[in-house]
Amino acid sequence: MTHDLVPLGAIPGSKPIKRVKWEHYARLRAQCLPRVEAFRRIGHDYAVDKHAYNDATKLEKRPLVRDRIAYLVKQAEERTAEKRAKIEEQLWGMAEADIGAYFERYETEATETTPSQIKMRPKLLDDLDPESRKLIESVELDSRGRLIPQLYSKLQVNKELRAFYNFGKQTDQRDVTQLSDAELVAQLAQQAKELGVEIDLSYSFAPPKRKQQETDDRGEVAGQTIDLTDQTDVENKP
Repeated sequence: MTHDLVPLGAIPGSKPIKRVKWEHYARLRAQCLPRVEAFRRIGHDYAVDKHAYNDATKLEKRPLVRDRIAYLVKQAEERTAEKRAKIEEQLWGMAEADIGAYFERYETEATETTPSQIKMRPKLLDDLDPESRKLIESVELDSRGRLIPQLYSKLQVNKELRAFYNFGKQTDQRDVTQLSDAELVAQLAQQAKELGVEIDLSYSFAPPKRKQQETDDRGEVAGQTIDLTDQTDVENKP
């Protein structure tokens, strides 16, 4: 069974756009640059952001530009995923590295006064495979001139792994329901600016309605006055 390579250009957006400005714009947009800013960087100077945004939108709707942006974004995501997987693999290798794998037993020669003994000594670096050598942070010379491998700190690697997976991370970001009116408007304006969108925020939030009660001339609540005349007459009857 043979697997043929997909020729360049068969995947939409895989080939660079021949028009240099369009290719530059697609690469800027793939880097998450707002439309207005990307459109200006390719040589279009607009006094009004709305006009720049409209023309940038028209350009981005072209199949060549749209497919090129999508392809570049996907490529960047795949490269990021590959790098992340490589970092993760390296961290776990450091965390699970066994120092015993870097030493070996050997038997000393017997003499007339001492019998042979089984001792431990560090392996030669040339005897270690490349993956094992990558897990060595440093080497130190002992009194006999041998190179003693020093592995990465398990405590530090554990901290790096927890940070990698965001374990125990505390965020200061507040929920949108906890924002004040001014903070909410400022956040919406900032997001609109990053997206290159113009929105009108010239409005105010209505204050909460207060319960209004009508009072009479004596300050008593209307509709709540109790007539005690009948009750007095009843009490005075024999």
